[in-house]
Amino acid sequence: MNKDWEELEKYLAGLEPDMSPEFFRLAEIIKYQVLELCTNKNDSSGIYIPYMMNDALECYLVLENAGMSGEFLSDYKEELQAQLIKEKGRYVLILYQGTENVCTIWFEEIHQILKCYQYHEIGHFWVKGQEQWRQLVYMVGTIYEKYEYLGDDVCNSLEKELMGLIEFAPFRHWSPIREPLDDRYPATYEGITCMERLALEAGDMEFVKLLKVYRMFPFRKIENFLSKKMLSPKREPLYHCIYEKIQAASSAYPKRDYGERMNQQIQSKRENLDLKLKRKGYKGEYPLYRKGITTILATEEHPFTILDWDDFTFRIQLMVSECNRGNAGFNSGFFKGPGRKGWIKNPEKI
Repeated sequence: MNKDWEELEKYLAGLEPDMSPEFFRLAEIIKYQVLELCTNKNDSSGIYIPYMMNDALECYLVLENAGMSGEFLSDYKEELQAQLIKEKGRYVLILYQGTENVCTIWFEEIHQILKCYQYHEIGHFWVKGQEQWRQLVYMVGTIYEKYEYLGDDVCNSLEKELMGLIEFAPFRHWSPIREPLDDRYPATYEGITCMERLALEAGDMEFVKLLKVYRMFPFRKIENFLSKKMLSPKREPLYHCIYEKIQAASSAYPKRDYGERMNQQIQSKRENLDLKLKRKGYKGEYPLYRKGITTILATEEHPFTILDWDDFTFRIQLMVSECNRGNAGFNSGFFKGPGRKGWIKNPEKI
């Protein structure tokens, strides 16, 4: 018997304790009022329901050999109610949107499709300033959330080592979105331990000492002090240590595959950027280039492989860094200090 049955049966009437996990995922979707019904241009007999979709994975439910009567109002704002009936070897899902609209779906079976993908080249830049840290916070948050929803099966050992970083408040202070993340993630001593381990590996003993103080006095004032300390060029080795570990963790998964035609469109954009930068005197290979004191790191925004056919968008953005200090690494210019400058640039304007 599924331990969540009593709770979820309130949201999907007819849910039975011995039903497959996919039915319980469907009930979760209804509980949180996030139901979407999608079709697949390559599968006219199935109805697709997103469960969790982000840059690291795509997980959705498929109602097999499905048919539908009535209309599902995708922009309906009030509470959705649902009932599940099993009759004559098939299932009937009845969706009530208020008292006036009813949508009925009948299907033979339900199964889940889950695929993990690389995410270390992703770049979403919604907030200006300190984009180098905001990018890492986004990636670690993505790892944390896929583990929270789907557990061990979707995370490798390196990801499990890294995801505790999001519980280190000074790290997630650099939110990639226009709102704080404190309500989404807890602040824990495990988060401090995770950052301590990485700082030791990076040889950043100054930060290790500060973390020991924070462990004893985990107050907001010290939290803010540490978040500002992360902007110092002294944190570059720590930054690169975290970045490289995320890259290694992500590289264990395949890249998204959109089919031959769309894959070629994406590759052409990469090759065009490579040619453009080399004509301007930059050396390197996609996604990292250098010329003098300037480095350019290309980042990407990817659509989903299964539910974004009508709005297929692939976008490249550049993290441009200028640093006149010797032995500067990529993104060094984003750290604060004399002779340093970092910004995000559209490739078309390079």
